[in-house]
Amino acid sequence: MKKGILFFLLAILFSYSQSFAQSQDVTATGVAAVLQGDKAIARDTAINDALRKAVEQAVGTMVSSETVVENYQLIRDSILTKSQGYIQNYKVVSESPSPELYQVTISATVALGDLKNDLAALGILMQRAQKPRVLFMIAEQNIGQEFYMFWWHGKSEFKGQHYDMAASETALKEEFLNKGFNVVDSSVATGKIEVSNAYKIADLTDAGAISVGRQLGAEVIVKGKALAKEGPRNTGSKVGSYIADITASALRVDNGAVLGSARGHGVSRNISEVTGGTEALEKAAREASGKIIDQIVAKWSGEVSGGGLIQLTVRGIGEYSDFVKFKDIIQGQIRGVQAIYQRSLEAGTAVLDVEMKGNAQSLSDEISRKNFGGIPVKVIGASANTVEVSLGGASAPPAKGMAAPTPPPPGTQEQTPPPSVSVSEATSFLESDEYLIFSDDSDQSGRVGKMVTSRTKTNPEGEFLMYHNGKKEWSKFFKAIRPAKTSELQLGTRIYFFEGNRGEGDIYSPPNDKTEARTESWWRDPVTDNSLVNTRGVVTVGRYRVDVSNTFIEKK
Repeated sequence: MKKGILFFLLAILFSYSQSFAQSQDVTATGVAAVLQGDKAIARDTAINDALRKAVEQAVGTMVSSETVVENYQLIRDSILTKSQGYIQNYKVVSESPSPELYQVTISATVALGDLKNDLAALGILMQRAQKPRVLFMIAEQNIGQEFYMFWWHGKSEFKGQHYDMAASETALKEEFLNKGFNVVDSSVATGKIEVSNAYKIADLTDAGAISVGRQLGAEVIVKGKALAKEGPRNTGSKVGSYIADITASALRVDNGAVLGSARGHGVSRNISEVTGGTEALEKAAREASGKIIDQIVAKWSGEVSGGGLIQLTVRGIGEYSDFVKFKDIIQGQIRGVQAIYQRSLEAGTAVLDVEMKGNAQSLSDEISRKNFGGIPVKVIGASANTVEVSLGGASAPPAKGMAAPTPPPPGTQEQTPPPSVSVSEATSFLESDEYLIFSDDSDQSGRVGKMVTSRTKTNPEGEFLMYHNGKKEWSKFFKAIRPAKTSELQLGTRIYFFEGNRGEGDIYSPPNDKTEARTESWWRDPVTDNSLVNTRGVVTVGRYRVDVSNTFIEKK
C-alpha cells in the first residue's frame, strides 16, 4: 500500500515537472486609455494587453523576429487573439493609474507546449530554419522479408526480393509533412545520383547519408532502421500479434550536426502477417517521428533565444595577425555574436564555431558589409548553417574614377566648408515619444500620436494615443521627425511639413504652438524646387510651397 502511494506521488511530481518544463515565466506591461473616467474598465483592458504581450514574448523565444514580422498578421489572428488560453496563471506586480492612462505590470506563466503546437500547425516554426528539405533514409525489414530493404541500393529488386516504399518511411514522411516540413521525394534518385558501393548498406554511416543528401539537395537527413517481427499468438487463434521497433536520427547535411534521435515501438493485431507487420511499423515510426520533431523544434527554438553555432571556415590566411584582427572584429562588431570557438588552423585555413543569435545568412550579410581595416575579406560560400570566407591579399586600390584627394599647396591652409545651419532653431513641436502616424507607407497625410506601447522584436507595430480624436490605435507606419537643415533641402529629399497653417501666397508655415501641431494634419512629399531657399526662404515640396522653417525630415 505504501509503495502504491509513493508511486502515485512520484507520478504526480513527474507530471508537474514535465508541465513546468513546458512553461515560461514572463513579465509584461499593458497600457489602456481611461475613457470617461472609468478606471475599472481601463484596468481590465490593460491586464488583457499585458497578457497578450506575455504570449508575444514567448513566441519570440521560439521563432526569429524576422519570421514573426513576416507572419505577424497570421500570428495575431491565430495566436494573440486567444492569448489568455496560453496563460497558466498570472499576478499583478504593479499598477500605475493616471487620469489618461492605466498601466499594469504582470508576472505570467505561459504554456509553451500549447504555443509550440499551434505555431507548428501554422508552419511558422519551420520558417525558423528557412523551411529545410528533409530526406528520409530508413532501412526496413518487414515480416516475410529475409533482408533489410532500402531505396538507396538503387534497384527495385533487392537480392531477389521485390520491395516497395518502406511503411515506416512513409509514416515518417506523413508526420513531418503535417508539421510543415518540406520533404524530398527519394523516387527521383533512381538513376540520377551516384551512390558509392560502400554506402549501399542498411547500416548507413552519417557520412554516407550526407553524401546522398547533398546530391538530392536536402538540408536535413532522417536515417535509421526498422524491424517488424511476429509476437506471441494464442493457441488456435487466427489473429496474430506483431511488434516493430525503429531507431532513427536527424542530421544537418551541411555540418553533420545531430538535430535529434529517437526510438519507436509499435504493436498490432491482425489476421495477415504482412498487414500486421506494416501496421506495427507505422505505429513505431509515428512514435519516433513525434520525438524527433520535438527535438528539432526545441533545437531551433533554443537557437533563437540562446544562440546557435554557425561553422565559419576562413581560407587564405597569410598573416596570423590579420586572422586575429578578423576574429576580434567578428566578436566585437557583428550583431548577435556571443562567442567564437577556434576548432582548427592548418595550411592557411581555419575552422571556427561562431555562437550567435541569428543564422548563417545574417552572419554572411554582416561580414560582407563590415570594414576589416584594410584586410580584404570576401564571402565565398554559405549554407543554412555554414559560412565560408576568403582572407588575405593586398588592400584594394581606390575605386575606378575616385581619385585620391589632392593636398593643399605648401604654405596654404586647407579651407573647411562652413557647417550646415539648422533652418529652425526652434523646437520641433513634438516630444521624443510623439510620432507622425500614417495608414501605410504610401500615405502622404499623417497625424500625431503619443507612443504608449513600443514595438518589439516580435511585434512590428507600436500603439499610439492619437491627439486629434483621443483614440488608441496600432500602427507600424510611424515616423519621428526633426527640423531640416538648408543643406538637406535637396531635390528629391522627402520633406515633412505642417499642413494646418497656410498663409499669404499659399505658403505653409509652421504651427503656432504644440497644441496646433498635435491636432492638425501633416504632409510629406519630395522636394521638387529649391531655387528660392536662400533668397526667399521658400521650398517647393510636391505641389506645395513651404516656408523653410516648416520643413522637417525623418530622424535616423
